[in-house]
Amino acid sequence: MEKHKFKSFKYRQLQSCKCLKLRKASRIITQLYDKKLKSCNIKITQFSILSFLATSEDQTMSSLSNDLLMDRTTLTRSLEILSKEKLIKNLKTSDARKRIVKLTDKGYETLEKAIPLWKEAEEEILDESKKYGFSVL
Repeated sequence: MEKHKFKSFKYRQLQSCKCLKLRKASRIITQLYDKKLKSCNIKITQFSILSFLATSEDQTMSSLSNDLLMDRTTLTRSLEILSKEKLIKNLKTSDARKRIVKLTDKGYETLEKAIPLWKEAEEEILDESKKYGFSVL
């Protein structure tokens, strides 16, 4: 007899993992937003950072990481892309350990172009969720 039977209940029950299902749903939703925002040359993760910066006061890397619940390494990679595209700028502070992140004029322009596309994605997700009888936050 085989030592591991992949079709046994013990392994099949793993397919009902709530975390796995939520992560799959998250990837599908992320792909929809990314597709909508493609013409603006940004992804939904970058849109989220831009929108957060547009609606908040000066943000340090630490405060931004905490407020967005993002790992600092992941945030740093995203900020590097946004900086390379000249959508954000880093301002020096009196404390060399702190870095303030702000939107540039190009960042605001990109955000303005992206908002209607983001709204389209929001509506599509809302409509789809209604079809399946669940509410999106």
